[in-house]
Parts: sequence; C-alpha cells; structure tokens
Amino acid sequence: MQFTYSFAKTAVLYYIYFMERKITEEERDRIRYIYWIIIGFARGFKRPIPEAYLYLKEFGGMDFLYENYNYEHTQNEIHTHMALLDVCRNNGGWL
Repeated sequence: MQFTYSFAKTAVLYYIYFMERKITEEERDRIRYIYWIIIGFARGFKRPIPEAYLYLKEFGGMDFLYENYNYEHTQNEIHTHMALLDVCRNNGGWL
C-alpha cells in the first residue's frame, strides 16, 4: 500500500478539527514543525510516513518533540533527527 504525505497532514487536521477549539499561532507553528520533522524522519530512514510516526510515538520521539519544541525548532533538521534517534533508542527503538 502506498502512503503519501497527506496521511500525516490528515491526522494533524483531524486532531485540530475534532478538538473543537481554536489554536494559537504557537500551537499552529508547533504542529507544522512536528509534521515537517516526521516527514523528514521518514525520508531519512526510508520508511513510510505512518510507520515513522508510529515509531516515534511508540518510543518517545513525539513526546520529546512536543516537550522540547522551543529548543529543537531552532536547530537544523539533521540535529533534530539525530536527537530523535537517540531518544527512541534509549526507549527501546531499533533504527
């Protein structure tokens, strides 16, 4: 089955619309950044986007991105991917 980038975008939009609340500019920027990092992570490790998302979610990468957004969004993409890889490996990840 071929997945496209719209999968992750659809998941984010689903979350926003069904939470039935308006989001701030900071929240919107955070969502866009996390979406961009998931796509880059998937490309970098040659994984489908849904698989990359589930991997990050299962091994603490998504929590790391959300909690450390203020620092990580100022770093380059490669640094963030390497940090995610370290976090996931420390939590039992295999990539």
